[in-house]
Amino acid sequence: MSLSDTALVLALLIVLNAFLALSELSIASAKRIKLTQLRDAGNKGAAVALHLKDNPNSFLGVVQIGLNVVGILAGVFGEAALNARFAVLLGQAGVSEGWLRETLSLTLAVGVITAFFLLLGDLLPKRIAIHAPEKLACALAPLVLALQKPFAPLLWFFGKLVDAILTFFNIRNTGEEAVTAGDIHAIVEAGARAGAVDRDERHLIRNVLSLTERAITSAMTPRASIVSIDIGDDEETIKTVLAEAPKARFVVTHGDIDHPVGYIDAADLLARLIHNQSLRLQREELKAWGMKDLLMMPDTITVLDVLDRFRNVGEDIALVANEYGVVVGLITLNDVMAAIMGRIAEEVAGEKSIVRMTDRENAWLIDGMAAIADVKELFGWARLPGEENYETISGFLMSLIKKWPRKADVIAYQGVKFVIVDTEGSRIDQVLATLEGHPGVERPHP
Repeated sequence: MSLSDTALVLALLIVLNAFLALSELSIASAKRIKLTQLRDAGNKGAAVALHLKDNPNSFLGVVQIGLNVVGILAGVFGEAALNARFAVLLGQAGVSEGWLRETLSLTLAVGVITAFFLLLGDLLPKRIAIHAPEKLACALAPLVLALQKPFAPLLWFFGKLVDAILTFFNIRNTGEEAVTAGDIHAIVEAGARAGAVDRDERHLIRNVLSLTERAITSAMTPRASIVSIDIGDDEETIKTVLAEAPKARFVVTHGDIDHPVGYIDAADLLARLIHNQSLRLQREELKAWGMKDLLMMPDTITVLDVLDRFRNVGEDIALVANEYGVVVGLITLNDVMAAIMGRIAEEVAGEKSIVRMTDRENAWLIDGMAAIADVKELFGWARLPGEENYETISGFLMSLIKKWPRKADVIAYQGVKFVIVDTEGSRIDQVLATLEGHPGVERPHP
């Protein structure tokens, strides 16, 4: 066989090897979700690729048969043709005939063939397959399926044999491509680093995925901030509440917040005020006023549970009580939406919970009700001690100091110094956070 004929045969074998390597990696690494979307959009190649992924024995079997056949043929044609030619070249270079020249010529022949097959028939195709697996899988899957037909009996036999071995060792034949919240987080983070996902989108997706873990207490209005009207309040007291604490709805109580009667819309109160009617809440007239019953929810459920309950009962406001029946807060659908929108809603309202200080370096003024997830992101913390027991920076700091917080208290944690600026009752209202011992270190702006 002439050198040109040998080169042509080897080139064809390299192309076949590249096709098999490209097919194997592209189909194996193609995401099932993306292939399903392409199939639903009418891509027939995607349907074939999904079929091959569901039947890996036949798919991998024909690829391996092809690769082995190509390897054997490359050795037969390449070694026979190139070995003799390299022997001649070595003889011309002064290497005498014998074991040394035979060894060198064989080594050179095998090395050249391996180098071309490795570069053009393996590494390059696989790099291409990694770059666009779904697109290539859709294009190549029908050809791979066609190659399976001549080897169907052999592939069936080896497939059954592999299944038996896997069953014996209790290894599942097919893996589930379950997409977890962690996978979505990783995809979003990668998109954010690449600039395909902006900061607000990233923050929104993170908040939505955290609803199953975020406790209701992190989104509710705390007990101390609930504005209520008692059925025993006089008209002047009710007018004062309407003027000083404008709300869309007011909780109606009988004595205190632990004895709720229901809630009433501010519009109903204002309508009576406009028509010069008495604002005194008479118990027997409350229903006629439009007062509605209040839902009660335990403080042990998540924000996602709250959303489900609101949807099921058609309400959007509820009181939150602990295991002893004591009301600890009030939650509305707006609170749930604020938990989802998070920082976006704060910025629209002009009330950021974390504000970077402009008069000093590496310092932030943090609202006590700021979500601990945002603080963790700010300082690059992965997990905090006992973080399942609190949802805010106030709760975190109180868990560290283990005492009643006071103004000017200083708490240090992992290179960050927290100074309590103000308190409100038993909770921390504002805290100043500064980096310790890291001058010039810049953290991302929340």
